[in-house]
Formats: sequence, structure tokens, C-alpha cells
Amino acid sequence: MWGQSQRLVLVEEFTQASCGPCASANPALQALLNSNVTKATSIKYQTSWPGTDPMNAQNKPDVQTRVTYTGAGSVGVPYAVMDGAVVTGGGYNGAPGGLTQTKINTEYAIASPFTMQLMHWFNAANDSIFIQCKITCTQNVTMTTPKFQVAMIEKTISFTTAPGSNGEKKFYNVMRKMYPNASGTALATTWTNGQTQTLNFKDKIPTYIYQKSEIATVAWIQDDGNKNIKQAAYNPAANTTTGINNVVVENSLSVYPNPSRGEFTTSFEAAKTDNYTVKITNTLGQVVYQEELANFAGTYSKKMDIGSYGEGVYLLVISNGQNENVKKVITY
Repeated sequence: MWGQSQRLVLVEEFTQASCGPCASANPALQALLNSNVTKATSIKYQTSWPGTDPMNAQNKPDVQTRVTYTGAGSVGVPYAVMDGAVVTGGGYNGAPGGLTQTKINTEYAIASPFTMQLMHWFNAANDSIFIQCKITCTQNVTMTTPKFQVAMIEKTISFTTAPGSNGEKKFYNVMRKMYPNASGTALATTWTNGQTQTLNFKDKIPTYIYQKSEIATVAWIQDDGNKNIKQAAYNPAANTTTGINNVVVENSLSVYPNPSRGEFTTSFEAAKTDNYTVKITNTLGQVVYQEELANFAGTYSKKMDIGSYGEGVYLLVISNGQNENVKKVITY
């Protein structure tokens, strides 16, 4: 028995803080991405042209490798690529304005032969990152030159003064570092249903990171033979209840039992009255549960059941809109 898996679409954009057309195109692109958080994830590369961009200066090699790989250098910025730009129904490459809801829907409907469970966490000193991704094949597939790619991004970078000449002060899903580098990790060319592989990376968190609480990870499987992206994964925050994400409900966040068969009790103590969001996402970033707590303070305790979504790794996120706690939830 075998079948294919739901795809998470990957949108890569090449942009720059001193590119006038980028400033015009980026708001609409971001609005489109924001309305498709369950269907697509994104990564933005800040290029070295046409002017000044400090985010590019902090990691030129990884950006340039992806610029060369996608051909963005011969096109110019802004430039968007969806799922490697191989048009197997909905792939896209070109001006960000040409990427539409219809194109995302079409690409999202193309099943993937893989699932990916992506997670990352920090050490106690919050100066190192650990990344793990489990790949599972759900349909026999043969590729030419498959690579696993994973990147650290900053979800939001905000400047008081525009860092370039185009006036932009806020940047989203900015690529900060790729592991082990932008050339990726070679994978087996032939996969059979049920075959798995787990990849692990660890490194010091770059000193140029603006805000550690904004760190997220994006991973994807790409066949260099035709540049088609087979699957992507997104992990919005560190899978830990300690360290830099522990800023909303202190050390009180609890899930019991964990692991479970899908039924568990979530509890935490909110010392400060605030508007909280309780959310559970799978490793594709898709929301399977969400609850809004308006003007809430005190003890929260609720029995939850996500057994119908299947076994795997989920992320429980408690957020107040500015900061968040994240805990890994495992079902079997």
C-alpha cells in the first residue's frame, strides 16, 4: 500500500533593500503569502545589487549560491520562484506580481512523494542551534540529483531607519544561513515507499542575527536535475519551553501525557492579563487547532484530541502576538 502526501509549496524571492521595484512588489507578495500559511512557506534572499543591503553583507556566499542556481542574477530583482520553477502544473518564476492565488492552488494540489518533519532547538546558553529533519517516502520515486536544503531564517526584521535606499523598514522570512551551506546535502536518487532518513545539523547562531526569538527554519527537497522541489517544511519556532522563546507563560507550559495517542491535556499559568493564542501546527506549518483567549489571565487547562490528524510531531504554540512559547507534542 502506498500513496502520496500533501505538498507544502515553497516560494523563494530575490529582493533588495535598495531596489525600488522591490519596495513596490513586496507588500502584495507578502499579503498573498500571509493568506496562504497552510499552503505555502517562503524564504527571501537579500541580494548584493542594485545598492546597499546589510542583510546581504552578513552572508553573501549563501545568497549568491542561490542567485546563481536559480538564474536570478540574469533576471534582476525582484524575482520570485515557486517550487523550483518547474512548471508541472503550477510552478512559477518571474515577477512577484505574476504569482497568484490560482497558481499557488494549482501547485498545492500536486501531491508529494515525501513527508518532512522539521524541528530545531537551542542549547541552554542560547548560542547554538540544532536542526533535525526526518524525511519519509510515501511513494516510490527516482530523481536525478536530489539535495536536501535547510535554512535558518528570521521571520521579521524591523529597522527604525530604512537600511537601503528604497524606504523598506520591515523584511520577512529573510534567509540568514544555510546548512551545511547553500549547496545542500546529497540524497539517494531512488526512494521506496516507507523509506526514511533523518538529517541533523548543529552550529553556532550567527552573531549578526537581529532577534533570536524571530529564528525559524525552512527545509526542502530539490532535484538538481530539473530543479523541481518535491516537498518543503517550515518550523516557526524552537521546539523548547526553555530559553529565548520562554517569554509568555514562564515555565508553566505543560502537556501530559506526551507522547500520547492524540489525547492530552495542555495547561499553563498566565500571570499577565493579555490576549493569547493557543495553536497547534503540524510540521508542514498547517494549523490543526487554534483558540483565542481575550483579556485572559490565570490558569488555562484543556483536554485536546488531535488523534484524527495522524501520528507524528506537532508544535503547541502559546503566543501573545509579540512573543511565544513552543512545545513539541508527539503522537503515536
